[in-house]
Amino acid sequence: MKKLLIIASVLFIFSCKNSKTPIYSDETVLIVNYELENMTLEEHAKLGSEVAPNFTPENIPGLLGKSFIGDVDRGVFGGVYYFSNQESVDVYLESELWKGVVAHPNLVNFKTDVFKTFNGTELANGLHSMRKTSSDNSDTEGLHVLVVNYTNVVNPSDEEMSKQVMEYAPVFSNEKFPGMIGKTMINSIDGNVYGGVYYFTSRSAIDDYFGSDLWTGFEGDSNTNVYKKDIYGVAPISTISNGVPVL
Repeated sequence: MKKLLIIASVLFIFSCKNSKTPIYSDETVLIVNYELENMTLEEHAKLGSEVAPNFTPENIPGLLGKSFIGDVDRGVFGGVYYFSNQESVDVYLESELWKGVVAHPNLVNFKTDVFKTFNGTELANGLHSMRKTSSDNSDTEGLHVLVVNYTNVVNPSDEEMSKQVMEYAPVFSNEKFPGMIGKTMINSIDGNVYGGVYYFTSRSAIDDYFGSDLWTGFEGDSNTNVYKKDIYGVAPISTISNGVPVL
């Protein structure tokens, strides 16, 4: 018996020494884009108002919130969804609700991207489950989403990336960058695409961020290829889906 206790103690100590904090949290981000065909902006807005009540945590298992987004100048619309885990995203993309959305004859050129979120993104107010959100339509006035994607010439190791996230996540705050509500630090399922989903209280706050030393230094890094800097407005119907983060 004494021998068994000694072996168990050794195994416990060994497992503690070799345990590591997971690099990813469970929360998963789904970003959907599409374009309109033979549909006016008014008709699209009417459709959005009709379907928005379907996109709630009560109706979609694992959904934490959805922001209905659009860039009128580019003619690109869609949604930023936050799910409690990747399995919930997979279930949603096989659901009748989703199949009905992509089957709509006036919504075309769908693109879906699924991203893991880094452990530590909560330090940048990036976990939707921990955010303060609003059900007041007026809180969408001026609200914008910035989606950044980039690749690296040489990807960091898990340990290096985890260290970077923990070090830099607290920098992404309203105190450092007025108007920034938060940033979700993301990585594609295959691990090759990195980036962030930011919320800002105004379009001008994004411009100020792009003019900062932090951004210019990051974008100018020789190891970094920033290939997407998409900016969207957030529709008022997002309040129905718990999709409006606020300070």
